[in-house]
Amino acid sequence: MGGEVYTLLNVRNNKISVILASFVMLAALLFLFAASAEAAEDKRIEVYTDKQPVEFAIDPLLEDGTTLVQLRPLFESLGIELSWNGETQTVSGKKEGLTFSLTIDSETAEVNGQPVELTKPASIVDGNTLVPLRFVGEATGAVVGWNSGQRTISVYSEEFIQVSGLSKAAAQGQADKGVPAAAQGTLRGFFAKWEMDLPGMSYCSTLCWDYYYFINDTQVATDFPDGGLDALDCSKDECLTYEVKGDQLVLSNGKSYSLKVNSETELEIDGDKYIQYLPSRRLKLEGEYVSASYSSSPTGSGLASSVTYRFNKDGTFTDNKFVGHTTDGSDSGDNSGVSTTVTSEKGASGTYAIVHYTLLLKYKDGTSKQLLFFLPEQPSVKMLRIGGRDYLIEEDDGSNGSGSPAEEQQPYEDILTTEKIARKQLLFAWQPNRSQQLENISITLEGYQWAKLTIDPAHAQSFKGYGDNGIIALTTKYRIENKSAQTIHVNSLKTTLAMSGASIQDTNGLAPKVKDELKPGESVEKISVILLPTDFFENNKDFELAFGPLNNLEGKDMFQDDWLEFNIWKDL
Repeated sequence: MGGEVYTLLNVRNNKISVILASFVMLAALLFLFAASAEAAEDKRIEVYTDKQPVEFAIDPLLEDGTTLVQLRPLFESLGIELSWNGETQTVSGKKEGLTFSLTIDSETAEVNGQPVELTKPASIVDGNTLVPLRFVGEATGAVVGWNSGQRTISVYSEEFIQVSGLSKAAAQGQADKGVPAAAQGTLRGFFAKWEMDLPGMSYCSTLCWDYYYFINDTQVATDFPDGGLDALDCSKDECLTYEVKGDQLVLSNGKSYSLKVNSETELEIDGDKYIQYLPSRRLKLEGEYVSASYSSSPTGSGLASSVTYRFNKDGTFTDNKFVGHTTDGSDSGDNSGVSTTVTSEKGASGTYAIVHYTLLLKYKDGTSKQLLFFLPEQPSVKMLRIGGRDYLIEEDDGSNGSGSPAEEQQPYEDILTTEKIARKQLLFAWQPNRSQQLENISITLEGYQWAKLTIDPAHAQSFKGYGDNGIIALTTKYRIENKSAQTIHVNSLKTTLAMSGASIQDTNGLAPKVKDELKPGESVEKISVILLPTDFFENNKDFELAFGPLNNLEGKDMFQDDWLEFNIWKDL
């Protein structure tokens, strides 16, 4: 009997223990769920317009079920020009086909002359104007989507919907899905590389470009329809599936290439370096851009063409086109039957908008055209890629915005010139003014010059070993800006010129000296000089200029065995 009582008590105690453990686990799960829900509520709301993030001075707010967003950065990202009247406390906005105004603390706004009721009045918080999210769509015609799981707001402008070839319903569906995160081991974004078409035999209009557009975790495009990247529709256009397997990029067309991810903005595919190009988003241009090209064939015929766009800050443009066709007309291509045909188009004009990766042109006759658009020297606007051509800005003196002809420039003052060690015959000069940053150190390549050297006989002994065909000097001018929290040794920075089969470092003794220690927040301009045999210069067409390593006061490399690279041209 005593044994039976013990057994019953033991069973009862075990049941009580199991019940208590279940309660503890349930309470823990409820606590974790509550904590997770609270964390989700605390997550800041992110806003994207045309798939690009918008930065705010004050984060979007949820107030009584209404989302309030800062007006200026959001509306400006949609290409809307804003103005503020302090006396009446009124914000006004305008762009082609749209005007609106709203007054602080008023429950009614005005869009194209018609009243629009607001779910909440516009208000000022910490000096910033906030408006209900719903007003964005009502004022601009944009599609606005909310994804509660991601806490993201996606806004698709009317122009973006147009260039993407979406219906309003399809755009709404995409916007509601939010911004899917990239899976680990996959690639995202638009990457490109170029090569010079110097002889004009590849019909590339000066530069030959190769593209990889990684659309999502599984799809990639290497060619685009006439409307450009944003018009790509994989249900109709040629897209490939891809997979990253170790150090290989495997494509569905049966091809695979070596793959190295150098950084978030640079890939190395099959040994070639591809740079990520970002969308320009509502960029307004000012100036005349010209694309001139010449293509030839072995039989002696040739095609010269020129296209000019004049862009204005007010969103208007004009374009002019010229085409000249030369035909030999003989069987042997000996120029015995040369004939030339010239055609030109002039004076077309209208309005333009730059949306994501697209230049959208609307002509006065009611027609429209969309073309691929990005900045080859981002963020500089001195060179544009429009459709299948490259355009350079024209200055008032007739030169392009990236420099003047070499014969019109003076050589940079390095030790070769100031000490009269050598005379320079400038071959090519370029001012890209392009910046890159690594580990909070920014380097801006302001300009570079290729020059053929004639060494003074008194110094000839110091310049042996460069071959019989002479010496070429690459002199670069660049600015270092220290945005880090550490002081750096500026003169420890090396520059290296890479080309097929060789890499050459700069010669320290030929560069003017600058202050060595660069403190946080300071910047300095430097010059570097790289010497190479003329044969190396003539036998290569692709060059890269690399910066690194760069040491801090403790002798540690700020770039951590990485470097900053710039493409270098030797001709146009």
